[in-house]
Amino acid sequence: MGLVSFAGPLAEALATGRVDETGKFDLAETFVAIALLYWWYHADKRSRGYTAGPLLNGGVIIAAIIALPIYFVRSRGWKRGGLATLAALAFFGVLLALGELGERLGFALR
Repeated sequence: MGLVSFAGPLAEALATGRVDETGKFDLAETFVAIALLYWWYHADKRSRGYTAGPLLNGGVIIAAIIALPIYFVRSRGWKRGGLATLAALAFFGVLLALGELGERLGFALR
């Protein structure tokens, strides 16, 4: 996901000379990121032996910011689930920083 967050804005800046937050590059980046997130979620469920219902599974695709903390608490308990939620928020921050870095590098190389 880090590579997608970095390479998407980099490629868009190099190809078009701008980064559009609602453009085709961002849409493609979003679909790839959702697929990677769901793949990780599915692998984590399997490794923990957790069975999730269709609502939680769909929630991870549609509204991960709500569904993932629920999954973390249900699969790990309150304490470890809270820590996992904090780690996920930190990871999201890193992804945002990588996107910004890719964008700036793309403009600098152009």
